[in-house]
Amino acid sequence: MKRLVVLLFSLTPFFGWSIDAYFNHYILNSPEEGTYVEAHMKFNASSIEYIQGASGWQASIELTYVIKQGESIIQFSKNMIRSPFTDSLNNIRDFIDLQRFYLIPGEYNLNIKLIDANNRNDSIEFSQPVSIDENDDQPFFSDFIFIEEVVKTTKPNIFTRGNVDMIPRISSYQSPDNLDAQFYLELYNVDSKLGENQPFLLNLDIIDLRTNTPIDQYHTMKRMTTAHVLPVYHQWQIENLPTGHYIVKAEARDRTNNVIATKAIAMQRHSHPTESDSLSDEDLGKTFVHKITGEDSIRNMSYCHIYQGTAVERQYLEANWNKADTTELKRFIYEFWQKRNPLDPEISWKMYYKKIRFVERTFDIQRRHACATDRGKTFLTYGKPETRVMQRSEPNTYPYEIWQYYKLPKRANAKFAFVDKTIVTNDYVLIHSNVPGEPFDAAWYLQLSTRSANPLVTDDPQTSQEVMDINNLNSFDVGQVGSRALDFWNNPR
Repeated sequence: MKRLVVLLFSLTPFFGWSIDAYFNHYILNSPEEGTYVEAHMKFNASSIEYIQGASGWQASIELTYVIKQGESIIQFSKNMIRSPFTDSLNNIRDFIDLQRFYLIPGEYNLNIKLIDANNRNDSIEFSQPVSIDENDDQPFFSDFIFIEEVVKTTKPNIFTRGNVDMIPRISSYQSPDNLDAQFYLELYNVDSKLGENQPFLLNLDIIDLRTNTPIDQYHTMKRMTTAHVLPVYHQWQIENLPTGHYIVKAEARDRTNNVIATKAIAMQRHSHPTESDSLSDEDLGKTFVHKITGEDSIRNMSYCHIYQGTAVERQYLEANWNKADTTELKRFIYEFWQKRNPLDPEISWKMYYKKIRFVERTFDIQRRHACATDRGKTFLTYGKPETRVMQRSEPNTYPYEIWQYYKLPKRANAKFAFVDKTIVTNDYVLIHSNVPGEPFDAAWYLQLSTRSANPLVTDDPQTSQEVMDINNLNSFDVGQVGSRALDFWNNPR
């Protein structure tokens, strides 16, 4: 029997890198071909380089998926994902890719690599575990897929389900702009349990995590008829659903009211405050946020709060920092600090603003605001490092920095290694850290060597499948590739 599964944090954001992208995967089933993983990748258009062609401006991302089981490569996919054409850089829009991989039950690692085809110095590599359960003939649900938009299909495409196109949302987060929550999932094998063309009930609920009880106004009961595969689409109006953490639950019951299958997923909601809880625009203008002027400044200041926010606040900013009304963003900044220091939110804001100003002065690059760089993200997340090694002109080595923190919440003697392979842009990428949750690469120092000094450094995508034994580099001189960096790492000063 399929057990209740609650996924609290399934979204993987590649936020703060050169390319901003968001990944999620879902497990579904096909009667003909078996279980498959549906991989969704959403690209932040403003983080990618566009070039102009005969049909307009377009971005291109080289997306590689490698599915491994242990050291064995089970499936491999490399595609060029292209954005829709636009006639102006002011009209670029985020875009989504969807790919499917058929797999037998087991434990896998999905390795992902993204390269901006118009600026190959911008890249991301990431590994995501994937688990596929063994399903017998008992009824079970697929994963929930939240939906951004449903439109009638004019030409079948990757988003087509039945006779409509369902554009996925990537995450279950619902921002203040979302007046409805809609999702899709599938129910399998009910006919094997109850017989063909038999009636049964499908219950859909939003459960408040504070009380662990369903909210009456969202309880939905659907009378269904058994089949081998049953698609389920539902939409709730959530305009009045307050900010909070919820569970969306689907439950199938037979005619005797016994539960035969269940599935659940976490949903975060951030709604506009009620009139009684919210400052008027006039009163808001009398607070410290009135000093933040200019649309770009307001948006950038909002963006920089992502590293100190809760999960709900981060998801709100990811979705709204570049498109929400500027008054709404000012209100967000005020309420952000008012929650943390009700007696004097302004002083807390000023302390954080000093960090933002340091980041802007020190890590500025032309393409993105300094808060979005890897060094800016690290500084705003963890604060000023106790030691900071800056090597700008070491022979045969790209410019690099090594930061050390004596103690962080997740790690004592925490260290971060950054490199600027562009040499001139001041855009240092975090390539290695010993802090859980940050990028890790045991052979990070090999990335510091310029191509003239290190024959192992290459842009050839084919080498991505080769395994390098960093303890046995034969006659290759490791002293050429970051020996001083290893010394600085082991002995910060």
